[in-house]
Amino acid sequence: MFNALEVNPLKARYCQALSALAAGLVASAPVAPVAAQTTRTADPNAPRLVVTVFRSADKNAGVQAADAIRTRISQDVSVKQLWVLPKQDITSNLEASGFPTNEALNMNDARQLAQLLRGDVFLVGNVVRDSAGYRVDAQYVLTRDQSLVQPLGSFRVGKPDQAAGAVSKAFQDAQKAFIAERNCVNKARDGKYAEAIAEARKGIAAYPNSTLNRICLANIMVTQKASPDSILAVVNEVLRIDPRSKPALTVAYQSLKDAGKNAEATDMLLRLVGADPANSRLVEQVINEFAASGQAAKAIPFVDQLVRDNPGDPNYLSLQMRVHLAAKDYKGGIAAGEELLKADTAQATADVFTRLAAAAAVDSQPQKASQLMAQAVAKFPTNIELLTNYADILRTAGQNQQALDVLNKVAQSNPQAKGINISRARIFSEMNQPDSALAALKSALTAGDSASTVALYAVSVGQNVFKAAQASKAIADFQRAVPFFEFANTTSATPEGQFLLGATQFSIGATLLQDINKLARGSAAEKRQGCDMSKTAQAAFTQAQINLPAGGKFNPTATQQMLAQLAQYSPYADQFAKALCK
Repeated sequence: MFNALEVNPLKARYCQALSALAAGLVASAPVAPVAAQTTRTADPNAPRLVVTVFRSADKNAGVQAADAIRTRISQDVSVKQLWVLPKQDITSNLEASGFPTNEALNMNDARQLAQLLRGDVFLVGNVVRDSAGYRVDAQYVLTRDQSLVQPLGSFRVGKPDQAAGAVSKAFQDAQKAFIAERNCVNKARDGKYAEAIAEARKGIAAYPNSTLNRICLANIMVTQKASPDSILAVVNEVLRIDPRSKPALTVAYQSLKDAGKNAEATDMLLRLVGADPANSRLVEQVINEFAASGQAAKAIPFVDQLVRDNPGDPNYLSLQMRVHLAAKDYKGGIAAGEELLKADTAQATADVFTRLAAAAAVDSQPQKASQLMAQAVAKFPTNIELLTNYADILRTAGQNQQALDVLNKVAQSNPQAKGINISRARIFSEMNQPDSALAALKSALTAGDSASTVALYAVSVGQNVFKAAQASKAIADFQRAVPFFEFANTTSATPEGQFLLGATQFSIGATLLQDINKLARGSAAEKRQGCDMSKTAQAAFTQAQINLPAGGKFNPTATQQMLAQLAQYSPYADQFAKALCK
């Protein structure tokens, strides 16, 4: 489950201020006006409330609303039931820590202020001016955890301070559930779940809109492994009241996931990030969740924002690279990867270079792929895998000679390097140098490459030569294919290799018969040549007779057809030999 209760680090100036305050600036009781001290005395057992400046484009409006609400609640509620921290206590602490006294604090700083003043609860809110006047929104927050929020409502007024009465009443209604929620949490912590649930229900009965008691109830249900649907019934009530409740969104997400409702869980995940976009750890968890579930594209806006909020952070750049590549946004992934390499040279690993180059190759950017691999081999000149990958990328880009140069250097410096000679053989084949390809394959076998792998490549190269011979109908071309199949079969015989060897030998014999037929009607010299060719045809048909049945499993139909033709053609080879070899 995501830790939606994670808080962001404090601003540096506030952290310094807190250290100074803890050292003694607020060690003694805050100084309040003499009149306030003589007329109101805090009950040590009463909950303590801190009302902070409300957020507003007009600073005066935010101050006016907060001052009026603070005063009204202190008038409406007995000090035996609630101690409202005086404005002077708040401003003294803000001034001592270097904060302006007429600006709204962010949620984290407001919580820190409430902790310093030993507040149990603090109020935050917004004041928005529009053509109809003002809208004042107020929220009740538990100091122990700033994610535990109780919305008090939105109130339309002509002036900011006119919302005081309505907010005071809403606060008093919410405060009816305060003790029940605290008891619920404490009893749940002690493992007294039945009593804790009773307290939560008591709080909800006292204040039907209580989000906090419902959250306590939902957490107990999670601990007791209640069914996902029953948990969702509770947290959905919270989200009806407070659509941005992070604890409720977190529980709802996990419950939907447990219920197998993945599409709804994904939507809930998006709402969770929207409720706490500044929480980098949460956003990172959400991104990883999307990527792991095959929905990397949905994570792109979040990871991009994460990088914008934390420029140059190598961890987030790495995450951005991985997410974009997983979403098949190769250009975005490559750009992120290159920024990562600039931000932290320690991240310039062989794996990162390989991933970026592969992405460039898939994205039809051969020059970019070559550039990245050139950087890689410059940094890791002895890394065989990188060098082989670099050669593959050059080959794919049509730069066979450059690729061969890279591989030849490796083969010279490390003759036993595995895989290098196979790659050389492939390139020689593409450059129409079959003799060099065969030599490279033999070197691969000597270097310790897998016999089955070497044989597989030998068959592949031989097949290309055989196809070229079928097109040219030249005996010499067919004969160039034979050594590849013979080498493959002696290295690691396969039905395919034996079939192709037999098919090549049959093709040699059949093609020779056509030429012999012409020579048989020629001069004495041509007849002597026909004699030699007849013997070659006989030998080819004999080998075909051996190899075709051995490779029959590879292509039974073609094997049967050629064996039938072989039975028909072989006698002609014998007749020509008898007639011409006198």
